[in-house]
Amino acid sequence: MTSGERLLLLLARGNLTTELQGRALTLIDRGVLSSRILEQSEAHGVTPLVARNFERLGGPDIPEEVRVAFERARRINAARNLLIARELGRVLGCLGQAGVPVIPLKGVALAESLYGDAALRVCSDIDILVPRQAVAQAFGLLVGLGYSRAEQEEEVEPGDIDLLLESNIEYAFLPPEPPRCPVELHWDIAWRWPRDADATADLWAETHRRAFGGIEAHALSPEWELLYLAVHAARHRWQALKWLVDVHEICVRGALDWEKVRKKAARFGLIDVLDITLSACRDLLDTPVPAGIRVSALPPWLSLFPSTPGSLGIWREALCTARLFARPTEKLRYLARLLLVPTLSERRLIRLPPALGLLYYPLRPLRLGGKWGLGVVRARLKELREGAARASRS
Repeated sequence: MTSGERLLLLLARGNLTTELQGRALTLIDRGVLSSRILEQSEAHGVTPLVARNFERLGGPDIPEEVRVAFERARRINAARNLLIARELGRVLGCLGQAGVPVIPLKGVALAESLYGDAALRVCSDIDILVPRQAVAQAFGLLVGLGYSRAEQEEEVEPGDIDLLLESNIEYAFLPPEPPRCPVELHWDIAWRWPRDADATADLWAETHRRAFGGIEAHALSPEWELLYLAVHAARHRWQALKWLVDVHEICVRGALDWEKVRKKAARFGLIDVLDITLSACRDLLDTPVPAGIRVSALPPWLSLFPSTPGSLGIWREALCTARLFARPTEKLRYLARLLLVPTLSERRLIRLPPALGLLYYPLRPLRLGGKWGLGVVRARLKELREGAARASRS
């Protein structure tokens, strides 16, 4: 790890203690600061936090162009988050008035509760969680607000809601007006996880009322906030520093009942998810973890803090998720659910009567094979064309 990367890890925090300030200033005095830190902080979604900590550090050794660039980025993010917070308030108000329980997840709500400032977190969408039995009503309410499905989503008719609930854990909408920030409606927390339904029910049982931007909604308990963020970090292979900083700040805040955290992780099959998340936070951010909580060495297949977080593709990411199950049978069951259990796409492809519903199970691997096989062929043809073009120019 370079000195510049170590500096970024120090500055990407909500609370910069006196000791951390001293370490950061020592690195700055050594001349490690460059424009590269802005590129990496933007790639990892921590620019507002770094900008605020630069402001707190002060000192003549911070180049003016670096300070100005970070301040510009922070102001742009603050303006965007203000619009996102306004849209979140509109959604929460609409669902709340209709009696739909709703939990804002991550985003500006987390920035407000965790960092004390909705502008201190980079947000790209609005995530809300509602009970499964309220999804159809929430759908109708969002459509009534002028929302339409996001481009990547299947068209959902009123009779398709039950199929959608069995197919996925979320559905993305786009608002009718700028900034066109997607709203993702969630009803579960981990796609095709064996004990997801039980975990989600437990999560709801421990919520409490909290106002977000003056609008009453529900909030996660501290223990479930940690576990949910660990699940989310795992879903993205712990690549973006933003997710780990959130977990770090929750641990530093000290409002956790760690025994409850441990028991819930064990009960819902999240021990390895929690273990890897806390290990990553400890290695990168020196996150304090009580002695009773397992924190192992990071697995060799996990590469932390890449220069630019990226996607592995659906199948390699599925295999990464399968590694989180302790028993081989659990790994196989997860992969079988991923490969065989039909989604809304298969059920919309061919409309079968209920008596023939079992035919959707072989249809899914056939559809996926065709879809991803065609993608591989196209990628290979593109490589061949580019190779031929380079050969003709040489």
